[in-house]
Amino acid sequence: MKELTAAQGLLRCGECDNIFDAMKSLSQTLPEERRFAKLGTAAAADFADIPPPLLPNQAVSRPRRQWLWPHGISRFWLQAILGILALLLLLQVLYSSRHWLAQQSLTATLTRQVCDLIGCNLTQPRDIGKINLLSRNIYSHPNTPKVLTISASIQNDATFPQPYPLIEISFLDKNNKVMALRRFPPEEYIPNFTGQLMPIGTPDELLLNITDPGEVAVRFQFRFM
Repeated sequence: MKELTAAQGLLRCGECDNIFDAMKSLSQTLPEERRFAKLGTAAAADFADIPPPLLPNQAVSRPRRQWLWPHGISRFWLQAILGILALLLLLQVLYSSRHWLAQQSLTATLTRQVCDLIGCNLTQPRDIGKINLLSRNIYSHPNTPKVLTISASIQNDATFPQPYPLIEISFLDKNNKVMALRRFPPEEYIPNFTGQLMPIGTPDELLLNITDPGEVAVRFQFRFM
């Protein structure tokens, strides 16, 4: 460096024998050091934006946000709407099944009470096979000649109230041929009948009058219709 200063920065090339000013090319670092210095600066710039790695026990903190349905409806209101729709669907199913529910022993009374309250029409269930004849007797009418009076007791053994039946009484001869027949609607054998239903398990006493078919009739029979 002293020689370079003494020669005022002028050097002669050993290859081409030309003289040049070495002070213009003078640097404080070696060529290899300059190259790696540039690489280090670029690498540091590239990794400057990369966040540090998370520690094993470090949890990721994310902002809590409320889940929203379209138009800003919250989860609470969505659940409320779904609950109302489910209730309406259940009521629709119960209303459509009201006739079947009215025939079930566990739900018949409640179904009729609800229908009476809201005014829905309800088909009355019927089971003629559950109407039983408990007793019967026949004798001549005490005041009217050629008229027979039939006393009978019937009972509804179904699990639900049902309409009173149409009662058919027929007289048969010894060959089981029908000699006389008459059908009695409820208005003729229930006093002050207003369309009420036949109660469950309660005997009803009947008095029926019919024309005497004569001695040719040897027996009579009941049939509920």
